[in-house]
Amino acid sequence: MSSLLIASAWLPPLGRVDIPTPFILALIIALVVIVLFITLVQRYKRCPSNKILVIFGKTGSGASRCVHGGAAFVWPLFQSCAYLDLEPFVVPIDLTNALSQENIRVAVPTTVTAAISNQPGVMENAAVRLLGLSTKQIESQAQDIILGQMRAVIATMGIEEINRDRQAFMGKVNEAVSVEMEKIGLQVINVNIRDIQDESGYITALGRKAAAEAINQANVDVAEQERTGKTGVAERQRDTRKAVAAANADAEIGEASAARDRRMRVAGLDAEAVEAEARANANKAASLATQRVAEEEARRKGESAGREADGAIRVAQEMAQKKAEDARSQREQSRLNAEVVVPAGIEREKVVIAAEARKMEAIRLAEGDAEAVIARKTAEARGEQAILEAKAQGYLKFIEACGGGDRAGVLLVVEKLTDLAGIQAKAIQNLPIEKIFVWDSGGEKGGMSNLGQRLMGALPPMHELARQVGLELPEYLGRFGGEQKDQPAPGPAPQAARPASPTPPPQVKK
Repeated sequence: MSSLLIASAWLPPLGRVDIPTPFILALIIALVVIVLFITLVQRYKRCPSNKILVIFGKTGSGASRCVHGGAAFVWPLFQSCAYLDLEPFVVPIDLTNALSQENIRVAVPTTVTAAISNQPGVMENAAVRLLGLSTKQIESQAQDIILGQMRAVIATMGIEEINRDRQAFMGKVNEAVSVEMEKIGLQVINVNIRDIQDESGYITALGRKAAAEAINQANVDVAEQERTGKTGVAERQRDTRKAVAAANADAEIGEASAARDRRMRVAGLDAEAVEAEARANANKAASLATQRVAEEEARRKGESAGREADGAIRVAQEMAQKKAEDARSQREQSRLNAEVVVPAGIEREKVVIAAEARKMEAIRLAEGDAEAVIARKTAEARGEQAILEAKAQGYLKFIEACGGGDRAGVLLVVEKLTDLAGIQAKAIQNLPIEKIFVWDSGGEKGGMSNLGQRLMGALPPMHELARQVGLELPEYLGRFGGEQKDQPAPGPAPQAARPASPTPPPQVKK
């Protein structure tokens, strides 16, 4: 409407200029169309690639509609729009005092790179929960979520596992954090763990252990390589000596063969010469006897030369065989040294080390058992001492309550009469019994009446039983006067011993 008013203000009064009415109507319509076009163009929103266009109001599809990488028309009066920035931001996480699976406190300073997600469904969560918040506010929410999830992940892992496989730890953290971050519309881009520390120094100890193992393995590898080098040198020396011995043997055999041929040739020539001389002498002397002598001499010399040549050949062969055997013995000794002696030495060292370890373990176990036995015996001794002290205090109070004298002893004996009766019954249960003495106070009343009289009446049978088995009861139980074979001591009148019968008198018991 404001545009129409401006246009009408520039127009001259209709009464002054003769402008056709259709022209005015066409101009007004054109202005209205231009204004509507400009308005529509302004309400058509294009979304950059690094932002999310959030259209809210009457969208017809929930609280908001998100557009990424495109454009949408925003109806005036009914709808409005805003943008969410997709640029990543860094969230520093200074995690301390996180409990691992072994209840060891761990400090894991971490840096997490996150951003608003552009995935369908997740960016709608960002539009609902993050629209209108500043970057600092978003970072604060993300930091709280990351701290909680990292503590939960560390609680399910051992500290050695966290230190050994950091990729797996980061993967678990990334997975746990991503699920929670998507609930508010954020996406985890990267998790960077700067360091892992613990208050108890366990990780440092693991590092020292790994370094010691690496050094020990390196020493073992060096020793193995040195052993391999020495074995190779011994084998090369063995092959060299073997080749030299074989060459020397071949040379000596050749020399012996040449000497043999020379001697055989000389012997042949000598034989021919002798034969020629013999023939010449025979021809000259014409003596058959001389000729036979000459022939015999030639034959003897030829056989002697042949025997000498054969002996030289045998000597050469024996020498060559001896040298070959020496070379074979040295080679076998080198092989046994490399294959048996050196591994045996290594195994012996292993056995010695294992024996030392078992010895130390046995010593530690024995020391622990000894300490446990000492502690147990000490506790038992203390318990026995406490029991004895309590008994002593109880007996003192008991004697004071009885007024001293023999009453306390008698009452204590009465307390143990049941146990004594049981022991006596076990002692005589398999013995042949000829007669039984039954002592009774003679009272007609039962229960607690005449208790003292009945207790005193029980003493004579005890003295009688002790006398029969050769024992002497203590003085506080009274004295038994007189020696009687078949009758008990004076006191409550005993009933006469009678043979066992099915119907005994009332005062006699079997």
